[in-house]
Amino acid sequence: MTAPTASTTATTTTTTHRTARAAGALPLVGHVPALFRHPLPFLRSLADQGDLVELRLGPQRAMMVCTPDLFHHVLTDTRHFDKGGPLFDKLRWFLGDGLGSTPHDVHRRQRRQLQPAFRPEAFTRYLPVMLEEVTATAAGWADGRVIAVEDHAYRLIARIITRTMFSADRSSTAVARIAAVYPDFHHGIGRQMRSPSRLFDRLPTRANRRFRQACRTVNEVVDGAIEGRRRGDGGDHDLLTLMVGEGLTDREMRDQIVTMLTGGIGTSASALGWALHFLSLDEELADAVAREARAILPARLRQAVPGSATPAGAIPAGVTLADVTRLDLARRVVAETLRFYPSAWFYSRTVTEPVELAGEHLRPGTAVLLSPYLLHHRPDLYPDPERFDVDRWSPARAAELPRRAYVPFGTGSRKCIGDVYSLTELTLAVAVITSRWRLEPPPGPLPAHLVEPRPWTVIHPAPLRLRLRSRP
Repeated sequence: MTAPTASTTATTTTTTHRTARAAGALPLVGHVPALFRHPLPFLRSLADQGDLVELRLGPQRAMMVCTPDLFHHVLTDTRHFDKGGPLFDKLRWFLGDGLGSTPHDVHRRQRRQLQPAFRPEAFTRYLPVMLEEVTATAAGWADGRVIAVEDHAYRLIARIITRTMFSADRSSTAVARIAAVYPDFHHGIGRQMRSPSRLFDRLPTRANRRFRQACRTVNEVVDGAIEGRRRGDGGDHDLLTLMVGEGLTDREMRDQIVTMLTGGIGTSASALGWALHFLSLDEELADAVAREARAILPARLRQAVPGSATPAGAIPAGVTLADVTRLDLARRVVAETLRFYPSAWFYSRTVTEPVELAGEHLRPGTAVLLSPYLLHHRPDLYPDPERFDVDRWSPARAAELPRRAYVPFGTGSRKCIGDVYSLTELTLAVAVITSRWRLEPPPGPLPAHLVEPRPWTVIHPAPLRLRLRSRP
């Protein structure tokens, strides 16, 4: 990037990029119908039109980034691009000033404060909780039962994240309350983001009432946990204790916790749902994942029943973080799932100072749109991108991928702080569940591969119902 002077705008690089205006804009509304009704096909079509493609969101101009180098540039040039844009602005009303929503100067301070909770040494405390919850979930299912996969994934991930933040045990009322209301909470946020007006959000519909009740429950649990920690109740090493030690106010702590719940549960739950869906379509792959898991993880993780959990702080049956890294095939299933349907599939930045991007002069306030889904489905970056192929992540093939082409957690200083946490819990969940259960698409009118992706805040696998078959 050429350094700007006082009299010029900043530029990107000397690389030649194609710029274009997206086809199909409608009078008054522009590309809004295409983006909201059929977002995934629409996004896939943009890379063929240019490297930086201008969209119209009603009267507003927005620029869609379509190449890895421009994607990386926007997310790392924090002087000229910062959090903002049409979707982000609709979300911030609820998240407040959490890590995912603050401007760069505030974010940098917050990230330094919270980073110790996501360092490698912290995972020796998180791993027992992850294993305990995944094992209890898998042990609570019954042979031949058909389950709504994403509902179970929501509850599982909600319990893991809530427990690691609050140092709660499995019987905690707070954990149970968050797990119970989280689907309504997450779906409600998605509706709010897609709603054309806050007026619709205030209507007394059943969905809006359930969302408001879920918000009240989340706030009550979070405020109660903060109050308890101020009194000295709870654990010594969780996220709440860290924030108290950093001197955060109650409002700052609330915003951070709600951000972690919002950003951490729905993303991992949808990814787990998709991973189990893809495994249900490939029996040979699922069997291989099960064999690997059984060779590395002890048998008690497959045989445990609810109520026989390992005491807090003890990793079950000697499982270590090194064991998790040996779950190579489960890890590759997760990596390919996050390529195919990245949880953070679409977000935005806003231009804060005049800047030149790919030859286009952008004024302050211009929205810049980014989609990991778009990059992950470019056939020039990922051959046959609509095929689920875990072998893309074998060492030899992964080394051949273009630089910066895989961005499920973003990049730069605002890369997801919980990326390793999420990969760990997802890898364990895939391994433990698959080692115990063979999941099959139940008979029905639609072919199993036509499970509908529903892009809201995340790309939901809905409807997704699978039949459980116990492995001998």
